[in-house]
Amino acid sequence: MPDSFEELSARLEAVSTLTGNCCIWKVTENCLTDLRLHLSHARHVCPFCDAVKTVALERCVQHDTGCIARELRVRPEPFLLRCHAGAAELLVPVREDGRVIGVVMYGPFRPEESAAGNYECAEEAFRKLPVWQPEFRNALATLVRVALHELIDLLYLRSPEILPCRIRDPRIVEALEYLRGHYMEPVRLRNVAKKVSLSESRFSHLFRLECGLDFSSCLLELRIRAARQLLAGTDLAVGEIAARCGFSNQNRFATIFRRRTGVTATEFRRNRPPLSV
Repeated sequence: MPDSFEELSARLEAVSTLTGNCCIWKVTENCLTDLRLHLSHARHVCPFCDAVKTVALERCVQHDTGCIARELRVRPEPFLLRCHAGAAELLVPVREDGRVIGVVMYGPFRPEESAAGNYECAEEAFRKLPVWQPEFRNALATLVRVALHELIDLLYLRSPEILPCRIRDPRIVEALEYLRGHYMEPVRLRNVAKKVSLSESRFSHLFRLECGLDFSSCLLELRIRAARQLLAGTDLAVGEIAARCGFSNQNRFATIFRRRTGVTATEFRRNRPPLSV
């Protein structure tokens, strides 16, 4: 699997080289950094962004994990978005069954020839950015789809990650895909069993047989993993993270998180590396 992440980095670099601008990949609708990729393919690394981050790093983080995240939830097609620093970026969402797997981010651009940046310290770098052209949208979206989607599917959808064995039964594969897309909702075993046309008892038995853990444990693992990502990659309040990850209340989340990780959510966040975008 590490070789596959090397390949994803290589393809992102190829798109950057061919088009002359940065191309990076962020995971989930919350635009989190995947540290298995090379730094230049997982974070905004260019003279303009570097200059802006010297005075407004916090706003950069808020833009990625807040503004972009909100747009991704309602905009399924590639779209151009202007950031707080005045530059524009093409965002190409990658979705599966309605959920956001991640987003390819391409840019930055000057929105138009006469545009000015919003930070004096980055003005010189801003003037050197290429000017956005409307015809770029479809061309870049097609290039991203051809170059990246198959590998993203392999790395983020077909890799079991939390499971100790390979799943063979197509009904359990379907159930797992549903859980990955709906873990933030009040999921019930009986509803998932019905979805894959099995009785509750048969589904429960088959799920444990195929996955090596029961339905509830798998759902909880997905939720805790998502919470860890949000705690490490955003400044969202713990209560909001609990809600986003499918926990009915913050106290329940706090109890389960500590039981599963050995530390509180606050301690986990305190020990994270500094946020970067």
